[in-house]
Order: sequence, then C-alpha cells, then structure tokens
Amino acid sequence: MKGKMADKYSFKTLYDQIKAQKNDFWRTNIYGLVATLLVLPIPMLIPLLIDEVLLGHPGKLTSILSSLFESSQAWVYVTSILVIVLILRSLSFFLNNKKTYYSIKITQKISYLLRHRILHHLGHVSLSEYETLKSGNIASKTVQDVESISGFAGQMVTTVLSASLMLIGIALIMFWMNWVLALLVFILNPFFLGFSRLLGRKTGEFLRRQHEAYELYHELLNETLDLFIQVRASNQEQSFFRILQGKAKDIEKASLDYGYKASIAQSSSALLTNAVVDIFRALGIAAVAYSDLTIGMMIAFLFYLSVLVNPIQQLMGLVILYRNTEPAMERINALLSFSLEPHYPHISNPFENQKSLSVELKEISFAYPYREEILHKVSLKANKGQKIALIGPSGSGKTTIAKLMVGFYPSHSGEILYGGVPLEKIGLPIIRENVALMLQEALFFNDTIRMNLLLTKEKSDEAIYDALRAVQLESFISQLEQGLDTRIGKNGIRLSGGQRQRLAIARLILSDPKIVIFDEATSALDNATEYMLYETLEPFLEGRTVIIIAHRITTIKQADYIYLIEEGKVKAEGFYDTLQVQGLITEDYDVI
Repeated sequence: MKGKMADKYSFKTLYDQIKAQKNDFWRTNIYGLVATLLVLPIPMLIPLLIDEVLLGHPGKLTSILSSLFESSQAWVYVTSILVIVLILRSLSFFLNNKKTYYSIKITQKISYLLRHRILHHLGHVSLSEYETLKSGNIASKTVQDVESISGFAGQMVTTVLSASLMLIGIALIMFWMNWVLALLVFILNPFFLGFSRLLGRKTGEFLRRQHEAYELYHELLNETLDLFIQVRASNQEQSFFRILQGKAKDIEKASLDYGYKASIAQSSSALLTNAVVDIFRALGIAAVAYSDLTIGMMIAFLFYLSVLVNPIQQLMGLVILYRNTEPAMERINALLSFSLEPHYPHISNPFENQKSLSVELKEISFAYPYREEILHKVSLKANKGQKIALIGPSGSGKTTIAKLMVGFYPSHSGEILYGGVPLEKIGLPIIRENVALMLQEALFFNDTIRMNLLLTKEKSDEAIYDALRAVQLESFISQLEQGLDTRIGKNGIRLSGGQRQRLAIARLILSDPKIVIFDEATSALDNATEYMLYETLEPFLEGRTVIIIAHRITTIKQADYIYLIEEGKVKAEGFYDTLQVQGLITEDYDVI
C-alpha cells in the first residue's frame, strides 16, 4: 500500500493564496490606486503653463491660480504649480511605500506557505522515495524556486492593477489631448505585449537550463563533501573535484547564455520603446504644425508618452516573469509528486499504560520497488518482555523485517501486530514513539552531543549522564572540555566507530521505548566491550520486548528464542542449544 501524492501547485493555487490575504491585498491595491491617481495629472501641469504663461494664452489653470492668490505674476503660477507637483509626488511616494510594505507581506506569506507545503510533504514522503532524493536539489527548490514564485506573486499584486490603471488614465488624457496621436500609440501596444511574450518564452528556456546546471552542481558538491573521507581514502578527490569543475563550467555557460539572452531581450524592448517615443516626438511636432495642438499640450503629450512606457514595461516584465516562473513551478511539482507513506488512523493504542508489548509478524511478504520479492510469508513472534534474535546470512532480509516493524515500508501482504492490534489500527507515529530501531550505521547531526542525544526533546543532565553511564561513555564525555556541548562533526566524525554506536544506544535509552530492535547495533565493538555493554544495559532492557539482529554468538546467546532467516523465509526457529545441536549455529560466530 502506497500513500497518495500531493495536489499540484499551480497558478490557480497561487491566486487563491493571494486572495486569502484579502485585507493586505486590498490595502496594497488601494494605496497603489490612490498613489497612481495622484501622479496622473503631474505631466500636464507644468506644460500647461507654457501655453498659459509663456505663450500668452490664459486658460483655466492660470484663472484658478489668479483667483486663489490674487496675482497674475508668472513666478506665482510657476511656484504654485511646483509646490502642488511636489506635494502630489510626496503623497504618492508615501502611499507607494505603504503599498510596497503590504505587497512584501503578501509575498513573504506566500513564500512561507509554499515552503511549509514542501516541508510538510517531505515530512510524510515514503522512505522508498527518500532514498532517491538529493539534498542539493531540495535546497534549490525550497530557496530559489520558492523565491521565483513568490516574487512573481508580489509583482502581480503590485503591478496589474496600478499599471493597468495608469495605462487607462494616461490613455484617456492622451485621447483628450489628440485622439489621432493617441490612437496610433495604442495601436502599437499589442505589438509590445506580443514581443514581450516571445522574449519571455525564449529567456524562460535559458533560465530553466541555468537552474538545472546549478542543481547538478549542488547535488554533486553536497555528496562529495558528505562522503569526503571515502573520496580521499580512495585517492579520488582530484577526479571528483575535476568533475565539479566541469559542472561549474556548465553553470558558467548556462549563465552566460541566459544572461546574454536576457540582456538582449531587455535591450530589444528598450530599443523598440525608445524608437516609438522618437517617432511620436516627430509626429507631435507635425501635429503642432498642422493641427490645433499647442506646444504646451504637445510637450504634455510627450511627457505622458514617456510615462506610458513605465506601465507598459511593467506589464511586459510581468509576462516575462510569468514565463520564467513556470519552470520553477514545474520543479516544485516534481518534488510534490513523490508519494507519501500511508496514513493509518489512531483507532487503538495498545502501548498505553504498558511497560512493553508483544510483537508478531503474520505471513509477511515484501519487495522493494522495481525488485523481486525478498520476504516470503515470514511469521515470527516476540512475547511481551521476551528477547528474540534474528540470525542468518547477509542479505537474507533481517534488516528489512526490522524496518517493516516500524513502518518504514508497507508490507505487500500479511499483518504486523503489537499486543494483538494490527499496525494499521495503531498509526505509525504511535508505533515509532514506542518502538526504537537501532540500526548498524549510527547517524548524527553536525552538532553537539546533547543535541544528538535528545534531538528535539528535553531531558535533565542527570538523565543524560545516566544513559551515558549505561553505555560506558560517561567518563569520556565528562573529560571533554565542553562536555555535552562538544560538537562531534559531520555524522559524528570526531568519535570512533564504537563511540558512535554507544552514543546511538544512549539516544535510544533516553527515548524510553517499550520495544527495542537492535540491528547489528554493537558490531563496531569488540567482544569483551559488547559483553560488558549488554551487562550494563540489562536493567534498562528488563521487562521490555527486545529483537536482536546479530551474527556474533555472544550476542545471540542472550536471546530467549531464535529465528533463522534465509532467502527471505524462516528456515528454522527454536532455542539456542536446539539450533546449535542441529548444526545451524557454529562456534566461529557464523550462521549456517
């Protein structure tokens, strides 16, 4: 049984998220609307003075100013208009800043919601999908791609209404001034938008290639650094870093292609815009010569034409940004397409008020994706408080059984029961809270000993040292200068193999599980240390159900009952002495 995939993230989803922030959305647009209306008359005011003051054609503007200030002096008109213009610009500046604040608020909320969605999805992705994920790829999607999408949303919120309103307002004023020139201007607008759409499609493809080059570089760099010790031990660092240099060269080429094409797109747009402005300057002069258009109105018309460029370029930029956002959305949807692990309802909690429980597998069969079945109707049981061992050759399916017990993978058939209750009725979070799986390879964060022991939980230092004492690490950590706050390096590199395994067991003790599964958990320890460790752990393990996966005789002997697993089947089961007599266990620590 496989969990379902998440719904796709689309432009409709983005629109719904913007609409959900209706208060901030309307604040953004109202501030933008008023700011736009305030600056609309500005290009007309000073040019009108040319006609009414310099050219001696009194009009409504000078008439109003004369009645207000009881003066017909030129300096009064110019100063009054200048003050009005500066006030309008200042108010527009203030309102635009308010608009920007609320638009950024919307943008960052969308970034958070999208990252929350990605992280929530990753938190529930099935383990089989996790095995194919690469951290560099995910980091790119949760940073660059999210910023691309939220940036487009911010531009859309601030641009569409204000730029459209500016465009409409300017259009009305220009048609009022000279409808012939205005008509020519707006006949050309569809060509602007069509041209920008073509440029957006071209640059979007180059941007996609640039992102792919970055992803490949980040993936290989992260893996090389994570496994650097292995790379150096194999004397392969020069080869790996040579490959990285090749990936860096790919980034250089992809970035050059995108940067060059994007620059051409922008300069082409600017060239077309400036050429059109030049054409209309010439037409404006002709209109003054052959129509009733005044010089002041011509200058105002050209001012509006230059102002008109800004909203048109904003809308053109939005089209280009839309094209560039599509690849980012596709990459995020590729991540959201990973299937989730099954969600089981919490119908029953058999662990409640119990120190331990029985665990039973009934006719369990399982196969990893794209592989043949590796477990064939496996049945085994550990009674409450019993200690059982799973033995068998490497690759026989023992670790897979352990992972199935904690729900890392869903079985294809059969049942897993805790206290007689099927796993599907308990729920995976409850099982993982009460069943601890200690794998052979202990994994750690590049952080302090305290953090690696507790993860996100809180425990007193006394409880921590009790656990460390149980695994024979108390004296070692007490002697460290920073004690529990000592950083242990990437994956615990500053500790020995044995210390890492013991630290992992201490972490297990602090989690206080009711069922414990050891999967070769002490393989890095010598026989004597392992024996002493189990002796020390005995008080902790007493009364708990324990499943031990091991090869060593010293470990196997501690089990109350043993199951021999071969080729994904239970070949034999019984007590240690019985299996030894049958020749299934030898004294050289091998399993037949």
